[in-house]
Amino acid sequence: MSHALARQAIETKLAAWATAKGIGVAYGVEPFKPQADQPYLRAFLLPSSTTCRYLGTDALEYRGIYQISVVTPKGQPQSVPEGLIAELNALLPLDSFLDQGAFEGQVVEPLAQGPVIPEDAVYTIPATLTYQGSAPT
Repeated sequence: MSHALARQAIETKLAAWATAKGIGVAYGVEPFKPQADQPYLRAFLLPSSTTCRYLGTDALEYRGIYQISVVTPKGQPQSVPEGLIAELNALLPLDSFLDQGAFEGQVVEPLAQGPVIPEDAVYTIPATLTYQGSAPT
């Protein structure tokens, strides 16, 4: 349950930033149609196992990875998605809080850029961050 709250905390920040920038975001399995010749983001939650640090505890611990891939039309320079990733890193910096409802969490590993993935008409650069938090059972 609290992986969903972690996702919501991240996506609330991401949605506000993307709206201000005029950038579309495809969230998980939600319907999305990108604008032609414009970069957009694909965002996914990759949850890890839920743990319980102590026997008889009142809280569970949640950890996972949130991936934000920047999809850019071919022909645009690589500096375009790299600039967006730098802005995303400033939006969700290391140690920033991700509190949502009963979930109290934060970014525990900074946004890390992955390799360029070429496709027919676009290229994608994934970037991931790791979150961790807890919520009452």
